[in-house]
Amino acid sequence: MAKWDLKKCPRCGGNMFIDRDIYEWYEKCLQCGYCCELRSLDEIQQNSVRKDQRLAGTPEHEPRGR
Repeated sequence: MAKWDLKKCPRCGGNMFIDRDIYEWYEKCLQCGYCCELRSLDEIQQNSVRKDQRLAGTPEHEPRGR
């Protein structure tokens, strides 16, 4: 079952659909064929945590010892 995003293609402004194959989820344009892989939810959450840490000024890894 595909989900449609109308007028969202970054290349031509066409209609994109979100679908998956046996390996991953992807987004594809019906008009021009532009295709891109969708990131996993875990990857998005990890990137968000790293960005929040940089904005807050806290180190990503706490020093050991002390």
